[in-house]
Order: sequence, then C-alpha cells, then structure tokens
Amino acid sequence: METASPKKYDFFFKGTNNKAVLLIHGITGTPSEMRYLGNYLNKAGFTVLCNTLPRHCSSLGELKKVTWQEIAQACAEDLKALKNDYPSVFIAGLSMGALMGMHLAYKFPSSVSGIIALAPTVFYDGWALHKGKIFLYVIWHVPFLRNSINIREGWPYGLKDEIMRASIERFYKNADANKFDNKVLLFGSPFFPLANLYQHHCFSNVVKKELSSVKAPILIIHAQEDDMTSIRNARYVLKNIASPKKSLVVLNDSYHMITIDKEKERVAQEAIKFLNGI
Repeated sequence: METASPKKYDFFFKGTNNKAVLLIHGITGTPSEMRYLGNYLNKAGFTVLCNTLPRHCSSLGELKKVTWQEIAQACAEDLKALKNDYPSVFIAGLSMGALMGMHLAYKFPSSVSGIIALAPTVFYDGWALHKGKIFLYVIWHVPFLRNSINIREGWPYGLKDEIMRASIERFYKNADANKFDNKVLLFGSPFFPLANLYQHHCFSNVVKKELSSVKAPILIIHAQEDDMTSIRNARYVLKNIASPKKSLVVLNDSYHMITIDKEKERVAQEAIKFLNGI
C-alpha cells in the first residue's frame, strides 16, 4: 500500500484581518484535530497555519524518535514565518500543544500576542487512565524499556461524542503497531509510545518553570470531565502563569479532545471572542 505524505493534512488559510493564528496539535496527534477550529477562525478573518509536528503521522518507529526540543524548534520556525508577515500572531494549542504555546511565549515574548490553551496537559491524571500508570514513572527512565513499550489508546479516546468515538474506535482497535495505514493521518497514532510520554513529561517540567515569566494574554479552555487530564491542569496554569489577562472557560459536555468533541463550536466561538478582545 502506498503511504500518503505526513504533510497531507497540513493547512494554511489566508485571512483578511491581518492577524494570524498558529495552531499546534497534540503529541501523537494530527493537524486534523485542529481543522474545524482552523476553518472557524479563518471564516472570522484570521490567517491560520497548522503543520504536522516532526516525525508525526508516519511510522510508530519514527514517532518514538521525536524529542520535545525538535517539536519546539519546528513550532518556533512556524511562529517566525507568520511573524514576518503579520504584526499580531496568536498561538492556539491542544494538550501538549497548549504547553508549547506557553513555551513559545516565554522564548519569544515580543512575537506572541496571545495564547489559547486547549486542554493544557501539565500532568496526566484523568479519570480514564489506568491506575497502574504510576509504574510508568519508574520504568521510563530505562531507555530500553522506554523505547519498547507502546500504550494502546483506550476508551473513550478523549471523546464524549459517541458517533465520532465509534469511528475512531474501529481504527484503533484493529491497528497494528508494526504497520500503520493512512488513517493515522486522520485519527492520529493508535498507540502512545512511552518514549513520547516521557518527552511530554520532560517538557512539562520545563514549562512549569517558565510560567512565572509568561505575560502574554491567555484563554484556557478545559473540560470538567476530561478523561486524560483533569481540570486541575487548567487551574494550575491559571494560578501560576504571570499573564495579567487570563481566563478559564470550563466545558460541561466534552472530554479531552475538545477541538473535535461535542462542544467544538463553543470552543471556536470562545477563541474568536478572546482573539477579538486583544
């Protein structure tokens, strides 16, 4: 079977209001999870860019090699490219992408006009996670184990929307770790390699130290019932970030993947309200 390019789902929508938004998907995810929001923002006048993160939407072996520094470098380059053409550039990121928005605002404070943190994941503590996850914090320090263990994504797959969940579940349940088909470009990786979880953990520790210096306006949107990362994550960011202008919107009918779940339209509307208020 011919494999589609990992860049297949990248998108760039030129807007009309001279403001740009860099969208950053989650680790092991895909730009497809940001496309609805991207279209909504573009219809409101914003230029939107979302690129596939390095080594994503390819093989599992390739995905395991990515480092948080590699992701940060790619996102910094996207930010720089937008800033060359637009005076105001905002960052909207999902999960680890939300942390990346804060990191970029720390590294390039004059380039980031505002941050939209969607289900920010500082720590994994959602209600659907296996209680044995504490053992992962021990074994992921061993390189051999870290690179050999793949955690299969499990129910409810970050989705409260039952129709969408069923579509993703069919793909995830039948997925083979040794052979991905092109649906990984649409749904993201059906496995969460321990190596990627470790990179996320290391990056989270970096961002936690940077929050007290981040002053860009920020909107945090998080689901009360987030299955992967509890509302405690959002409250942690809200409390520790130095932004003078910060707010939290809590969703009551979604799980973790809030950009494609049942309240995706509200997420987009809240984002536009925030962006227009800056």
